Amino acid sequence: MSSPSLTEMPHTRPGWPEILTALSLYMIGVVILGVWMLQIPDEQAILRINIGGAANGLIGFLALFAAYALRIRNLRAFGFRMTERKWLLMAVVIGIAAFGGCFVIEGIYYHFVTEINTQADFQTAAQGGPLSMFILLITGAILTPLSEEFVFRGVIANALNRYGPWAGIVGSAAIFGVVHGFTVILLDAFMVGVLVAYLFRKTGSIWPGVVVHIVYNGLNLLYYSTLSL
Repeated sequence: MSSPSLTEMPHTRPGWPEILTALSLYMIGVVILGVWMLQIPDEQAILRINIGGAANGLIGFLALFAAYALRIRNLRAFGFRMTERKWLLMAVVIGIAAFGGCFVIEGIYYHFVTEINTQADFQTAAQGGPLSMFILLITGAILTPLSEEFVFRGVIANALNRYGPWAGIVGSAAIFGVVHGFTVILLDAFMVGVLVAYLFRKTGSIWPGVVVHIVYNGLNLLYYSTLSL
């Protein structure tokens, strides 16, 4: 039996109260985390990025819980529902394609813009040895995607979908991109945001988007391990 599409879901779904609650808590948490991370010296970059990734995961879980506890208290309404295997397999393919797409985006971007490397900590940790890479994959390719999908698709895209595909897909992707900061990562995040929000709208489930995000982040981290610092 196939999973219901978003248009077939019950009318009970997150709305503006959930968006404002989840996004506000997420942003407050991320700002506090960012200020704390600035206090850690570059010599401890591996510790800094892994604690940051784990903390980001916790922030997302707390933001989702706050939105869940607000009114609806039904995880299915936030996209926690099974979906067909074909969508999960498609998500793997889309995650790989998105990984390739980021090279196109960054190649064009860096042709016109020069900026500091905002991914240096990830690259340092990816090249810190097998244990460092393993921990980085847990924090950066599992916890972070789960956290971000719970907030930006389970709550934000979900709520905005009531206004149509442009709001649900493009609008939520724009918010997702801006939250990542005004660097090339904004464009990468917007691309990924469009893809996973589309999958959420088609399936009503957060899990295809989680798979895309895990594959995309994981491939990027593995790629970072091959770079020269």
